[in-house]
Amino acid sequence: MDIRQLQTPCYIFNEEIYRENIRSFRDAFCSSWGGKCLFGYSVKTNHLRWPLLIARDEGFMTEVVSPDEYEYVQSLGIKDDEIIYNGPQKGKGMIDAVLKGAIVNLDSMSECELLIRTIADTEVAAVKKESFRVGIRINFDLEKLCPGETTMGAEVSRFGICSENGDLDRAVRMLRDNGISIKGIHMHQSSRTRSTAIFRAIAEKTCETAERYDLDDIEFVDMGGGFFGGDFFPGKPSVKDYADTICDILKRKFDPSSVVLITEPGAGILATSWDYLTAVINLRMVKDRHIATLDGTLLHINPFMNPHEVPCTMIDPGERMEPGERDLWIFAGSTCMEKDRIDPRDIEYRPTEDSKILFHCCGAYMATHNSNFINAAPTVYAYSGKDYRLLRTKDPLMMGDY
Repeated sequence: MDIRQLQTPCYIFNEEIYRENIRSFRDAFCSSWGGKCLFGYSVKTNHLRWPLLIARDEGFMTEVVSPDEYEYVQSLGIKDDEIIYNGPQKGKGMIDAVLKGAIVNLDSMSECELLIRTIADTEVAAVKKESFRVGIRINFDLEKLCPGETTMGAEVSRFGICSENGDLDRAVRMLRDNGISIKGIHMHQSSRTRSTAIFRAIAEKTCETAERYDLDDIEFVDMGGGFFGGDFFPGKPSVKDYADTICDILKRKFDPSSVVLITEPGAGILATSWDYLTAVINLRMVKDRHIATLDGTLLHINPFMNPHEVPCTMIDPGERMEPGERDLWIFAGSTCMEKDRIDPRDIEYRPTEDSKILFHCCGAYMATHNSNFINAAPTVYAYSGKDYRLLRTKDPLMMGDY
């Protein structure tokens, strides 16, 4: 099947690129750390089962951040001891995860109290506290360390247990007083830049926290995610850059032979392995502007509608544009929203009504933020390097199935 024969709009999942991304990420961190590394597939980044199960096949654990994700991955045959459970909404189901061997990173004082209270109400003989794989997520002021680089800026982050108001001191003491060992620390922070400076600051804070709370016997350090992946954005850090930055600092405090390094790559392995194919359905003029309307939508490749250029390739283009002509073209999505306008990067040719545009780097969040608003969720194909295989058919009958 040729790409021109695919039903549009559609996502195209390139399994070979995806496996290459997984292996290069794994190899870089294992080489830099020199000890055991674990990797958690980020379900929130793309919850479709095909990349999830491939990651498991490649030796990845599965990272979930909600009871729904937890139940979902269990339905796929993922066992608790293959799960990393993060996030602020675990609820009582968190206890099952702890008891069954999942890595659970406590996100709040409430979760610490829930764990202690529930264990106190459980028969002591049935509880082996020493086997719990419990970590604590640390909340600290990353913006102060990396001005202008964080997602929230001067506003506080709402995740983790605060290290600056006494909560972390209380949480550590509370868990220890109740016989629950802290097996790890979780240090994930969101950033706008995803720079190595961000991860250098996080790694340094990890060492500082372990020193302050006498955590020399912890079993794992979880650095979370937030990594760039692939080569579509020149000048951004490589996986090796991230791995060397993080590991060089962590080794100052932790022994790789006894402490497991955990990372949870989402976009870093997924983004470049998914494309989005859409076809031109009509061309028109409004005043002096050329408008190419596509059968796809910005909502499928940029669900938050943040303005940015999207890397792409035009299939069956028309004539080359004249100098300055690109500014006269609008590439519009198929919905009834004026803001549904796409900004393809490096467009040099005029589209025709036979043209298709293949947008790249659509595997992180984009492929799963489909709410059936106006358009049903797109068809999905897998590309193996030789042919296309249908994974999911666009189904308008599912639009009202809630």
